[in-house]
Amino acid sequence: MAGASYRLPLRTQLALLLGTLLVALFTFYYSRLVCVAICALPSSQLSRNIALISIGHFTLRFVLLSRPITPSGTQPRSPARIAYLRSVMSWLFAGGIAILLHIVLYPEFPLGSHLKFALGFWVLGGGIVGQLEYLLFEQALPLPTADLGAPLRERMRWRLVEGYVVFTVAPALVLLLTLIRVVGELHGERRHVLEAAMLSVVFTGAALLAALLFGRSLRKDSEQLLLAVQQVGQGNFQPAVMTSRPDELSLVASGINDMANGLLLRERIRDAFGRFVSPQVASDFIEKFAKSGRTAELGGQRKWAVILFSDLRDFTPLSESLPPEKLIEVLNGYFAEMVAAIHEQHGMIDKFIGDAVLAVFGLVGQEDRAEPALRAVHAAQQMQKRLADYNTRLAAQGITLRAGIGIHAGEVIAGYLGTVDRLEFTVIGHHVNLAARLEGQAREPRPSLLISDAVAQQVAHAMSVEPAGEVMLKGISAPMKVFTTK
Repeated sequence: MAGASYRLPLRTQLALLLGTLLVALFTFYYSRLVCVAICALPSSQLSRNIALISIGHFTLRFVLLSRPITPSGTQPRSPARIAYLRSVMSWLFAGGIAILLHIVLYPEFPLGSHLKFALGFWVLGGGIVGQLEYLLFEQALPLPTADLGAPLRERMRWRLVEGYVVFTVAPALVLLLTLIRVVGELHGERRHVLEAAMLSVVFTGAALLAALLFGRSLRKDSEQLLLAVQQVGQGNFQPAVMTSRPDELSLVASGINDMANGLLLRERIRDAFGRFVSPQVASDFIEKFAKSGRTAELGGQRKWAVILFSDLRDFTPLSESLPPEKLIEVLNGYFAEMVAAIHEQHGMIDKFIGDAVLAVFGLVGQEDRAEPALRAVHAAQQMQKRLADYNTRLAAQGITLRAGIGIHAGEVIAGYLGTVDRLEFTVIGHHVNLAARLEGQAREPRPSLLISDAVAQQVAHAMSVEPAGEVMLKGISAPMKVFTTK
């Protein structure tokens, strides 16, 4: 904010003319109640004096507030505060001019008479009306951005004390002056007591109005903060909340905005991270390490899972016959269909290996073993259907893709593999290798979808499972029974 310049809008400056007029009218009435000498002046003379002072006051204030407002220093005041101080300065100057004018015009008046006359501008103008103008400045001038690391130049407690002093001392002082005259000089006649009471009501009413407007401003700021907190809680990470003054509430608003920006960044990181790894893995990593600030830990845990391995057949001849750009386009279209089928069944994409896909089911959650096995088989059936539809779209280009799918279940090691500088979340173990080798057997004359006996036992109660013979797989000594589904 330091170094920036602000200008008060012209309509706001013209609106201040109303304050000058109100104080002028009040001063005319007030002067006759608090001073016997002024009361003896003809109304025309008193009106002329007040008019001259008011014109000079408004002219001075217009000049002061037309100048650019440029906060400076390491802890600069807000533009609204600077405008308020300029306005108070103009009110004090107006009171000083009132004293000098009366001394020159009426040297026979006692000094107390001149001071009483000036108090109308100082107490009502610079005090109560000045507080109302302060609220107007806060609405018209921009709020500087709060710096959470910098000490506050303006604090709410001082603003409240300032307002409290003005709202209590001003009516009490005017009432005291009036009572001194009524009791000491006019001997408490009923008419004068009523006039004093009316004067005190006017001052008290003006003070209450200023306090009410200030309270409304505080309530508006507080409601905006509460609304922003609710919006963040509902997932809206761009509340852009602002308050009308640079005090503690502005720091709260800045803190909410910073918190929301941090949450938004975390969600974007989660989303971007989830495009390279499984969204479940991304969320787990962020919650476990990134959010807490802990260093990522290598290693894994033993878990029972269902592993699906899919690979394209005769892909090497196809890659040699297509331009690289076309090959990438075909592969991306294929992967899009396969990933959609796996995600529909809540599977987790572990990795892409060339033209192959490794997916895992049942790694997250406390499900029974039948549920992830069923979802893996349903995903494989959807993958076959989507591949057939994709081939229909590729037929015009003379391209046909064929894939084999193998599904196996067993205990795996799931965790972070690599170094702390370069991690990969994956599943490894004997059963992962068996799923890959099982996929290698899913070719003619066998079906293109093969499931192991461990998977068949989990899904036989829910779908038709057919034996597909026995196969010898590397890593096991005995033949392995394989099955397929209709």
